[in-house]
Amino acid sequence: MPAEAMDIDQMEVPLTAEQIKAQANQEYKAGNYAAAVDLYSQSIKLEPSNATYYGNRSAALMMIKKYNDASKDCQTAIRLDPGFVKAYLRGAKCQLQLGNVSESIRLYTKVLEMEPGNAQAAKEKAQVAHVQAQIDQVQMYMTNKQFGLGANAVDRLLAMVDSVPRKWMIWKGECLIGKKDFNSASSVAMDLLRQDSQNSDAIYLRAQVLYSQGENQKAVTHCAEALRCDPDCIKARHLMKKAKNLEAQKTAGNDAFKAGKLQEAYDLYTSALALDPENESTNSKLYSNRATVLSKLGRYEEAVQDCDASLKLDPTFIKVLRKRAECQQKLEMYEEAVRDLKAALEMDKTNRDIRRELQQAELELKKSLRKDYYKVLGISKDASDSEIKKAYRKQALIYHPDKNDGDATAEAKFKDVGEAYGILSDPTKKHRYDSGMDIEGGGGGMGDFDGADVNSMFYQMFANSQGGGGSPFGGASFGGGSPFGGGSPFGGGGSPFGHAGHGHGGRGHSFHFD
Repeated sequence: MPAEAMDIDQMEVPLTAEQIKAQANQEYKAGNYAAAVDLYSQSIKLEPSNATYYGNRSAALMMIKKYNDASKDCQTAIRLDPGFVKAYLRGAKCQLQLGNVSESIRLYTKVLEMEPGNAQAAKEKAQVAHVQAQIDQVQMYMTNKQFGLGANAVDRLLAMVDSVPRKWMIWKGECLIGKKDFNSASSVAMDLLRQDSQNSDAIYLRAQVLYSQGENQKAVTHCAEALRCDPDCIKARHLMKKAKNLEAQKTAGNDAFKAGKLQEAYDLYTSALALDPENESTNSKLYSNRATVLSKLGRYEEAVQDCDASLKLDPTFIKVLRKRAECQQKLEMYEEAVRDLKAALEMDKTNRDIRRELQQAELELKKSLRKDYYKVLGISKDASDSEIKKAYRKQALIYHPDKNDGDATAEAKFKDVGEAYGILSDPTKKHRYDSGMDIEGGGGGMGDFDGADVNSMFYQMFANSQGGGGSPFGGASFGGGSPFGGGSPFGGGGSPFGHAGHGHGGRGHSFHFD
């Protein structure tokens, strides 16, 4: 049949906007909210100035938690019908779910101005006021840098709504950064970015995490992206500048160190430390770097102090534990060095280098508990043979018993001086002593001198140096070829230290000091 001849009863009659709205209402009642949204949208397309259609669609959108879209529909409905109370109420609920509490309170207040007896508006406004009190508490904690309490307060805040307002999650991320829980803060930032990869606040939060972790260059990149998404994001601009300056200063210090310009490197690291005292991750690295410079300069006590500062900011910094142990050994703080290396090995149990360093430190600790012959002679551990001999002569003259008549302490020191020289002047014994073989081998003959050995060695040295017959204390010999007279080096009694001779009988031939 030609189209012109078709019966008018057989032709489809388009549904009116009101009929489509009725279908949408049925879908809404059946819980088919997405279908209801589509149908309400068709009604709006047919009659875009009907406030009721926008109001109904906002209700359906709220049921599928599209609060931002629902809020826009409420705003349109109110513009088309300023007396549309339901639109105000729904708009207030949407604003709460979006985290815009002050706007929610404003809309409830508007309803109560239009209908002072509206119990629903009064009840819900009071509930929102409670939410506002919780927000005030969060902001107080953040202002006071009580970030742990702030994070807990945000969690309580989130429990008051069905949605997860983005701005509240930003607060939680910032609190987590403040309490140094960078992994959790990073998770918050990444969740927000998965929802909206172009959100400048979420990108900036991620930049804050990276900056707090010492990843300055990555922080700069994220700040630049935040500014691309929102050129007015001033906080991203400030953080980018700070991160750039800090990274540039640290890099300059590293370059100066590599070039051997130690004082310049020290100054650059010091300046970098002053840029942001709150950036603990970067500052821990800066203290570590400066400690390395100080160690190279031989300023070990200051290096230990910088290691202390670094570890206070990051107690798990293994490299710094090893550096501090190295400096402590230079300062002969062997117990502390062993403790640090044990802590480092506990953190990295398979590290062979740390295990080797610990074994060496433990050996040095054992060696330090022996008599230190270098200290006895007052020389460094790299003293030459001539320096060892010169130091021995000096110390032996100071503590010789004849010069310290009756002084048991001086007598003991004189013996120690002889022992020290006997070990350090003999290449084989010195090697065993320096390597700790005397510890591992149970003594190895170290320190088995007696007074006669020391005295004999003392006079032999002076006899060799003076061609015989001279007194080690200057002047001529004092009778019988002995420097002090009599057959004994100190006269009478046969004692190597002349105890009898120093009593009464042999006194007449003893040497006296002024």
